Amino acid sequence: MTVSGVLALLAVPLVPLLAAGAIGALRPSGDVAARWAIRSSSATAVAAFVLVLAATQDVVEVVLTTGDGRAVVGLVGDRATSVLALLTGGVALVVQSFARRAFAGDPRTTRFFAFASLLTSATALVATSATGSGVALGWIVAGVSLAALVAHRGDWEPARQARRRVRRSFVLGDTALILGLVIAGIVAGDLDLRATPQAATALAQAEVASVGPFGILGVVALLLVVAGLSRSAIIPFHRWLPATLAGPTPTSALLHAGVVNGAGVLLVRFAPIFGASAVATHVAFALGVTTALIATAVMLIRADIKGNLVWSTAGQMGFMVVQCAVGAFAAALFHVIGHGMYKAALFLGSGNAISAHLEHRRHLHLEPTIGIALRRSLALVLPAAGLALAYAIIDPDLDTTAGILVIVFAWATGARALRGWLDASPLGTGPTVALGASVTGVASFGYLGGLAAFKGFVDPALPAAAPTAVGTAVLTSTLVLIAIGLAGIRFASGHTGDALRRRVYAQLLAFSAPVPPVARTARGTRQAEPTPVMSRSSTEQSDAGSRPGAGHEQEVRG
Repeated sequence: MTVSGVLALLAVPLVPLLAAGAIGALRPSGDVAARWAIRSSSATAVAAFVLVLAATQDVVEVVLTTGDGRAVVGLVGDRATSVLALLTGGVALVVQSFARRAFAGDPRTTRFFAFASLLTSATALVATSATGSGVALGWIVAGVSLAALVAHRGDWEPARQARRRVRRSFVLGDTALILGLVIAGIVAGDLDLRATPQAATALAQAEVASVGPFGILGVVALLLVVAGLSRSAIIPFHRWLPATLAGPTPTSALLHAGVVNGAGVLLVRFAPIFGASAVATHVAFALGVTTALIATAVMLIRADIKGNLVWSTAGQMGFMVVQCAVGAFAAALFHVIGHGMYKAALFLGSGNAISAHLEHRRHLHLEPTIGIALRRSLALVLPAAGLALAYAIIDPDLDTTAGILVIVFAWATGARALRGWLDASPLGTGPTVALGASVTGVASFGYLGGLAAFKGFVDPALPAAAPTAVGTAVLTSTLVLIAIGLAGIRFASGHTGDALRRRVYAQLLAFSAPVPPVARTARGTRQAEPTPVMSRSSTEQSDAGSRPGAGHEQEVRG
């Protein structure tokens, strides 16, 4: 354990915390606050990179312990937590650099950078804390900071409504996390995350008053699942995420690149406890599959760019939870990092995405040069062939269940992307197919190769197995049932099929419709406020920045 590693570990959560404190106490001008926050994020990113290098050699610890060696308070940097710290610092640096330009002239700029720095510090603490209580502290502070950032335009009613919805959902999850850690603390003491397997064993062997059919371990694991699912907008805790569209674009980038990944980070950090409870893993699996399926379907029918990205995130979070449920913790971390970087870039470029989307739709209105049957066949076959070849050459070291899940996800993603390219067919039949096949093959090798390299790096810091993870039979049966259901909807013929598809479409629209806010009347009773109805075109215009006080988003549209 080197001195540079120790200093880097301390700097990761402390530097942004100091920046947040200085901005909040001294109240500098917006531009000065932006410079302080960006410099602190730069230092955090550099420190996290140094920490990754140090953790490659040995685990880095700064921990105050009791006489028997149990952690009281402290930080730990292993290969997994250091990578999460690097993601936190890197995303904070990129988003805050963008926000400095986007918020030029905004009177609330100083407030934004104070809370953004505090959010960075809290997220880094969740990733690197050596104790359960430290994770809980960072978890709660991150939630409070995010709620404040969502309400950046505090004088705009939709922003205030979004903040209230975020707070309600987060309070539920925070309560579950605190309760779970309190129960675990009573039985086994404050959880030392350097020795979580021993804590799981102690919880499993605890002889206390009956708490139902699950035992102490099952109760704690279920409470951790509730905490994670509420933070990652998993059904039925999903309503807060679409409401955050009322926040500015930099807030959306911070949220979708970091905070919403909470379930993956929490379940990975407490993996020995979560993975030892069959009830917890199967509940997480069921809700994760439901969210991935419904949110992805909603994403496909959304007309607005940012709404499309929000529901895409919800679907990706569902898949991430399913990965944790089958015990593929390294793959879940890989997904967290890839999704974080990708979604931050998409939100920061959402203005340009509108132009790209319109250009894509212009191509779709042209007469395609590739027949429908050929397009569909190629979209299904080429990704499957690319993945099969890549899997035969590259060994990602996944068990059967995780391998099936990863391949099916990669195939579905590749097939959808390739079909969009073939539908546009901008280059003519031959060049379009050739380029699509080439990119599909490169992407297959890149994805599996990246996953194999990442898994080899972080595996020493992760549990070897999850004893009660969802098995191959359950996963396969679920995928088959989903395939049969989707095929039935897609290929049902006649009036019955048309009616079925219209009904599914209507149900998805209703599911994704905003929940009317609740207001108090003069007599103190509660009633639903009317929700404004927006057309498909006006929705897209609204998300591009046409709302009161949206001047700070002009940078995105430009």
